[in-house]
Amino acid sequence: WDGFSAEQVFASPGSRGYTFDDLIVLPGSIDFGVDDVNLTTRITKKLCLNMPFCSSPMDTVTEEKMAIAMALQGGIGFIHCRSKIEDQVAMVRDVKRFENGFINNPVCMSPTDLVSDMDALKDEKGITGVPVTVDGKMGSRLVGFVGK
Repeated sequence: WDGFSAEQVFASPGSRGYTFDDLIVLPGSIDFGVDDVNLTTRITKKLCLNMPFCSSPMDTVTEEKMAIAMALQGGIGFIHCRSKIEDQVAMVRDVKRFENGFINNPVCMSPTDLVSDMDALKDEKGITGVPVTVDGKMGSRLVGFVGK
């Protein structure tokens, strides 16, 4: 990089990637403020992150819990592809449904549902508590809560 200025090296953001070994940072004075530093990272043509935090798409690194944790910190987690497509879809669904602890699409039951229906929900979706509404639909009057 000898003979190149920082402007030339970083002239087209998002067009090249740099690793830790590509850069040498030497102590000394700088002629810009902290507010002038831009950490924006382009992930795709249409997706930019303001914080360059990404987790590796490895089966021992990123599943739904890590992807959620990365998103909460302003980053992105890449779900690995070393599992069945159904498992990948379930992981992505879990990440997309998570919103700061809120349940976006709660499952509701009606007063006429059976305990076996609750058992099925627990087995299928891992749900242990369900609101009971008059007609079993979201938005109708809440009459109780059932937990298992």
